[in-house]
Formats: sequence, C-alpha cells, structure tokens
Amino acid sequence: MYVLNQYRGTTLSCRYAIPPRLAPAETRTQLKKIVKVAVVETIMRHPMLQVGMMNATSKTPLWIQLQSLDLTQHIIWLYIGEHDDFERTVQETFRVQLDEYFPDLSIKQPGWKITIIRQENAPIMEVLLTWNHPHFDGQGAKVFQEDLLEMLNNVENGAYERTGLDGDILSLPQAPPLLPTPIESLKSLPLDLKYLVKVFWEECRPRFLNRDVSQAAWCPIRSSPYKTQFRVFFIDNASLLAILTLCRQNKTTITGLLNGLALIAFSSQLDSTVAPAFQSSTIIDHRRNLPPAPTDAPWARSDRAVGNYVTQLLHKFDTELVARIRSKLPANASEGRDLSADLQRELWAVSTQNRLKIVRKLEAGLRNDLVGVFKYVTDWQQTMRNMAKKTRQFSWLVSNIGVLNGNTTTRPSNGGDIKSDEGQGWSIRRAQFGLSAEIPAAAIEFASVSAAGQGMCVSANWPDCAVDAMLGERIMADLERWLVQLASQS
Repeated sequence: MYVLNQYRGTTLSCRYAIPPRLAPAETRTQLKKIVKVAVVETIMRHPMLQVGMMNATSKTPLWIQLQSLDLTQHIIWLYIGEHDDFERTVQETFRVQLDEYFPDLSIKQPGWKITIIRQENAPIMEVLLTWNHPHFDGQGAKVFQEDLLEMLNNVENGAYERTGLDGDILSLPQAPPLLPTPIESLKSLPLDLKYLVKVFWEECRPRFLNRDVSQAAWCPIRSSPYKTQFRVFFIDNASLLAILTLCRQNKTTITGLLNGLALIAFSSQLDSTVAPAFQSSTIIDHRRNLPPAPTDAPWARSDRAVGNYVTQLLHKFDTELVARIRSKLPANASEGRDLSADLQRELWAVSTQNRLKIVRKLEAGLRNDLVGVFKYVTDWQQTMRNMAKKTRQFSWLVSNIGVLNGNTTTRPSNGGDIKSDEGQGWSIRRAQFGLSAEIPAAAIEFASVSAAGQGMCVSANWPDCAVDAMLGERIMADLERWLVQLASQS
C-alpha cells in the first residue's frame, strides 16, 4: 500500500516522566546520551529494527541485512520554548508524521524513527514512534515503547555498556539477523472449502452481481489527493475504570464497546437510504497462536516479537438491526444527545455479540483465517490497485492495542525485578495510537490504547478526499460524549 500511496505511516506516542535529576535543561547532553543508549539496546533486542527493504516495488520484496545504522536518521529531537504549547506541538507533530514519507526505500535503512519533543525544564518528554507497517504492527510498537522504558531504567541503574556505538553510528552484528518468522511459515493455516470459495467469490464477483447493502457504498474509494484527517480524545483513568466495570457487567470489552458505539453513531449520522446496513472490521493479534520463540531469539518470548502478526475479523450489522437502532434515535439525533435507556440496551447487546464473535475467532485459532488466503496472492500491488476500484467494504475499523505497561519496573538479565527509587525512575504517563488513512480500507478507522493506570486514548482517521470532515468530527463527538455518559452512570 505504501508504494502505491494508499497508506503512509502509523504512530504510537508515549509521554515519559523523566527522572528529576535529568529534567533540568542543562542536563540535555546527559539526557540525550541515556536515551540514545536505551534506543540502541532496544534495537539490538529486535532485529526487525535493524533491516532494510530490497526490491520494494517488486512482487517479492526482501529484507536486507545492514552493516550499520546512522542514528541521526532514527532519533530526532524537537526542542520547544518554555511558553510554547506542549500539547499542541505534540498533536501537530503527530498529524504531520502520519502523512510523511519515509526515505527512499532504495537507501536501505529501516522504516522507523522516533521523534522526541522536549520543553525546557519540563519533567516529561513525548516520544513518537512512527513506522512503515511492513516492519511491524501496533502490538510490535507497544513492545518497542515498553522495552525502551525498560532500557531507560536499566541505563539509569548502570546495567548496560554498549559496544559498537561510535558517535551516532551503530555497527550491527555481522551474523545474519534472526528475524521473527511470519506466522504462515510457522503454523498451518487450514482453510475449509466453503470458506475459500466464499472468499474468492467476494474477490471476483462482478459489481453488477453485488447486492450486499452492508458494504460502504456511501463512501466511494478515492485515491487522491492523499491526506489524512486525524482526530483524538482522551478518557481519564477514573472514567475508564467505570467503563471497564460496565463492560464486565455486560460481558464485553473496550473493543466490543467501540464497535457498538460506532454502529449507533454511523446509524445516527447516515441516512437509511445510503446506508441501510454496515460492515466493520476488528484487528486481531495472532501472537497468542505463535509457538514459543527460538531459544536464541533476543526478544525471548513470542508475545514480545516486534513483527507483523495481525489479521482482521469482519462484522456485519444487518438492515433489521440498523433499522431498530434508528427507530430508537431521537428526532434530532444530529444535535448530539445522550444515549437513551433503549439505545443503551441495544448498545450492550451489540457489544456483547461483538465480543463473542471475537472470542469464537480466537478459539478457532488459525482455521479459516484471512492470512491463510494470502498464499494465493501472487501480486500484492495489483491486488491493492484492484481493491481501490471496487465498492468500499467497511464503514469503520477498530484497532485496539490494549494496555501499555508504563510502570518503572526493570527486568535485568538475571531474571529478578528491580524497582527504581519511588518517583525517581522513568515511567509512561500517557499513550496515543494513530493510523494514516488507508485508501481502500475502512472509511473511518478507530485506534485505541491505554497506559496502565493513566486512562485511554481514542483516535480516528479518514481519507480527506473521501470522507466529509464534518461527518468524521460528529461521529468522534458522539463516541466521546457517550463514553463520558457511560462513565458517569457506573
């Protein structure tokens, strides 16, 4: 998708609390050195951060071993003044980075970078990790930030002395890197004949035979001009805990709830004549289905692999369900109303069913998984070009990467735990996850992440050339309003 300009980048940003002794502006040199060493240790734990891509525009791109990394291309510091608006700078930088190109793939350097925003003597810094998705997925980015936090605390405790670092040039091992193996090369992905026939029919069916009113025909696919519209809101920890209590009471999860809220929001904001039914997609992490990591793998556990192990799960909301929801909306739903008791019953019923479908998918493991169909794709670029000519399938997508562990516990090599001095170590106070627009994918994509004990972030993106900005903003306003309402009722 990247080489076709159908997608640009993905960003996971974390707000780090800096140890007090490193917060003063005059310690800038020492702070930069500590961060550089911690980033290097993270790079050495995850070989996918060490490789470049070869023949990126061909049918069979390859990873290429690199001899060294120029860290000035991967660690960028952005300093702002004492009176500058820190949060505004973070959000502006986040939005810009989603749409930025990576250096020419022929340059042979890894497709990732971190941008660190630092303000005078502030006790915090923002670390924005932006990457090209072929390198790793959102869970991989979460592992990167958690491991970077661990390394920062280990460097504080004097746990590492890195060789091979000469200024900003990191020499990489001469031995071929041990990359995380794609899941299709590790496990069987069995496909039932009925499932396979259905997938190929959906792929090859002529448009005039497509009578599926749940597809997002209301939002035709347009490829240019490419620009991501991005919006975000935050839910504080007390509200998040209240929402989680309601989710448990109704046997669902945040992912299920976000799908349910999106269904009501889209039903409210779109007329039944253009959208009588809907389809959505939930991103699923396959790491639970991986075998144990190789004994010599530097990342140690399969669930800590920085690689690509995602699939997606389809949800259909039929005309009867959508009509019932619309019948319970207030007459002036576009004005922004709270959820009525009737709508809340519909919300929890849908959210529970959504969670049950996810559970069934997880229990089924790798059987009839979309990744298993990939072996029949011989030309990905042509496949994506063809997809951009079809009717859009999904109205929305939900990608929830869960809870990021931002405490100050370090995990040294001897297997024990060291607690940094109370209030003196590094920690993560907030996380924000966002995707650039994916031209042929869902019209609006929701991404969520929580930092442990620090609340939740929900973001949304959509292609500017295909989705009206006012529609996206109204839907995001609905989600935020209703989450706040639910939190107040718990």
